[in-house]
Amino acid sequence: MAPVPESTDVAAPAAAWDVAEPLLDGAVQPLALPRFVDDRGSLTPLQLAELGFAVARTFVVTAPAGAVRGGHAHRSVRQVFLRASGRIDVEFRHRGASSRLTLDEAHPAVLVEAGVWAQQTYLVDGSTLIVFADGGYDRSEYLDYDRGADGAGS
Repeated sequence: MAPVPESTDVAAPAAAWDVAEPLLDGAVQPLALPRFVDDRGSLTPLQLAELGFAVARTFVVTAPAGAVRGGHAHRSVRQVFLRASGRIDVEFRHRGASSRLTLDEAHPAVLVEAGVWAQQTYLVDGSTLIVFADGGYDRSEYLDYDRGADGAGS
């Protein structure tokens, strides 16, 4: 069976992504990703190289409604959060300021710079977050807000 070609109803965007209004002086950058929808569903491309982002580690978190994850910053690792399903509220803290963003169909992804504390609250059962990190896992890389780090890095 031959593959079904992509819909030609929607013109491809000039760039594969756009940065929406940045938060916390640019330390948190919501990504306005193109979304192509037709009767077969939707396709949302994410080209990390265009962000100057080299993936060293990827992990997937699926959680029930009300679950809270994260609650730390990274000393030098940058991350991209991509919501795969559901709704996820993310609180960010950086240099004494804070902001929130809900990852959903309209706002599926965000680039989080090193030094930004982030905590995710899963709003819907089965919400799924894919995290791309530009560094490997190293617990000593974490800055925990509740242990005195302000998310500004050290």
